Amino acid sequence: MANVRRSVHILDEQASLRYLADIDKLSKEQLLEHNYYIGFPCVHGHVIRDATYHWCYHCARKISSNRCGFDINYLHVDYKTKYFRLWGKVKISNPEECWTIQTKGDQAPSRIHMPSYRSEYSAQKCEHVSFHKALYQCAWGDVGKLVVTRTCGNPWCGNPLHMTSSWNRSYPPQKVYPMATEFEAEKLMLYGRLKNNEIISNIGFRMSITNPLESKETEE
Repeated sequence: MANVRRSVHILDEQASLRYLADIDKLSKEQLLEHNYYIGFPCVHGHVIRDATYHWCYHCARKISSNRCGFDINYLHVDYKTKYFRLWGKVKISNPEECWTIQTKGDQAPSRIHMPSYRSEYSAQKCEHVSFHKALYQCAWGDVGKLVVTRTCGNPWCGNPLHMTSSWNRSYPPQKVYPMATEFEAEKLMLYGRLKNNEIISNIGFRMSITNPLESKETEE
């Protein structure tokens, strides 16, 4: 029982979101007072991270608000092409079904090269990340060192709605929305004209709810 309490305490500590009004206007020193820092941009272009577990502040707010969605045209420039190729390997189907990750033979999806919070100080810009966690961080948000699990237990599943972290609510949305996996010239031009990548928060997330999945979770 003591070990269970300790695990719950650690989980709460990892997912402790300290809300700060106008956080983007704070100095580095002010951020550090609240255990935040300016780090390597996440896939959605945010830079404020937790100083201990390195999750993205704005992504944590998005996930905890039960919003799952992305538009590849508005992803940070360091991630665009990588995610275009990554989603090309996923057979997207109905929201409630597993989306098969297409691999060679019967091999389970391997780890891939993707920028991470470590890119700020690593000798290499890209680090090895599990295929599933990479998909989760694109559709949901960057969770830093936190664990991503698959609620369906299927190692070939690439459906973000079948993935969860300590930030997720019990009931996932009915679908990933928006979900744009193809490049569009007009959107790319719009992204290029913006100083900060803040479009994704304003393009119509829907917080509709569906029944929870009842199956064993598989840790990533």
